[in-house]
Formats: sequence, C-alpha cells, structure tokens
Amino acid sequence: MLSARLVYLSPNAPSEELRLSPVLAETVARWCAAKEATAVVIRHQSPYVLLGPKDRRLPNLSHAVQWLESQGYPVFMRIGGGSAVLLDGDCLSFAVSRPCRDLTAWQDNFLTMSRGVIRALHALGIPAEFGRAAGSYCEGPYDLVVHGRKIAGIAQAIRGGFALVSGMLLVRQDPERTTHLLQEFYHRAGSPLRLEASAVTALHRFPGLAGVTLAQVEQALIDGFAADYALSPQPLSSAEKALAQQLLTERRLLA
Repeated sequence: MLSARLVYLSPNAPSEELRLSPVLAETVARWCAAKEATAVVIRHQSPYVLLGPKDRRLPNLSHAVQWLESQGYPVFMRIGGGSAVLLDGDCLSFAVSRPCRDLTAWQDNFLTMSRGVIRALHALGIPAEFGRAAGSYCEGPYDLVVHGRKIAGIAQAIRGGFALVSGMLLVRQDPERTTHLLQEFYHRAGSPLRLEASAVTALHRFPGLAGVTLAQVEQALIDGFAADYALSPQPLSSAEKALAQQLLTERRLLA
C-alpha cells in the first residue's frame, strides 16, 4: 500500500491556522512535488469564497468581490479549474496530491485520487458517483452526484511537479442559501450565468442522516482514504506555514 502524509486541520485549530485553509492543499502539494511523496488533506475552514480562472474575466468583478466582502466572505483565487464556491463550517474539504508532470493524466487523477471520498459516501449510505449536475454552482464533469444532484465539488490542478485533486463535501450547508449568494455575486459581476439550487444537495437531507455530524463525515473520509493509503499524520512545518501565509496573500482578491 502506498504511504501518504495526512494533514488535518481541526475546526478547533487556532484562528491563525484556520485562516490558512484556502491555500493549505496547495502548500502541501508543493511539499509532495519536492519530496516525491503523496499526501491527503482533510480540513475545516472559516467561511470564504473561492473563484476560478474564468471568473477573473467578469466585467464587474471588483464590484462583486466588494459585495462578497461586505457579506463577510473574503475572496480567493483557486489554482485549478472551476468557478465560484462558498466554503464554510458546514462543509468538509479534502485534497489528495502526488508528484505528477504528465498533463494527460488528469482523467486518471480524478478517478483514482477521489476514490476515498466516494468510498466514504458509500459507507454513509450515499450512492455517489462522478457526474455533472446541470445548473449547479461550479458545475463540472467530475463532481460527485447523487440522483443527479451535486453533493461534492472536485477540481484539479497539475503544475509545479504535482497533481492536486481537491474539493468540498456538503454536509450541512444550505444549498438554497449558498446558490442565492453565488447567483447574486454573478449578477453583480455582470455574468448571465443562471444557477439552480435544486441541482445541489447536502448529506443531512438524506434519510437517516438528519443528525450527521462533521466528525462522523470526517472519520468516514479518513477511513475511505485509508483503504488506498497508509496514512501518517504530519502537521505543517514552520516553513510550510510561512509559505501558506505567502500564498494566502497572493491568492487573495481585493476589491
């Protein structure tokens, strides 16, 4: 079994560590490239909005970013594909990174590096599979869907000697509220994009999971990834925290 570093960011982590969450996966992926190693990241976060490359071209982006900030959401750019998503304490983020310089490996990366998440959902009784949920925010072909509705978003970046497959699992986040917020962002940014809240769901809405906790989902994810990797917990080093702080400044969008 392949060994992998496990980096875990607790919901009770110090605020100065939680604020690094938007760039934690990228920070660890750079370590993977340098060490020729594999890593799994499972993290919580304080609320923020993450934008994709296409969002940079929105005609009124600065105005829309200013509005998000007024609602209490700092805004960051992702290094992979995709578009706007809201991450908060009602979802759980995950990432897998490994050395990779082959740009043709993207499909295999999605299929193999996301298996732990699918396995976790199946263990919770959710028959998730790869698919596209038409009308969902940050719609993509390798999201995880259940009966046509998105329950986890997944994106990928291959650069700097690493492949990074990362995403978020919607545990208790309200699809209607989130979709409304992101729709308003796109409206203010001058985009004609129209989002459908009915294309998104969350774990706690499924029968038998109304009381599901983040801790239960977190353990299911760890168990899911542990079927593929021999996980070895290893926190961020001081040098990695410094790099994450630098990346946080670089990825932050200011109105």
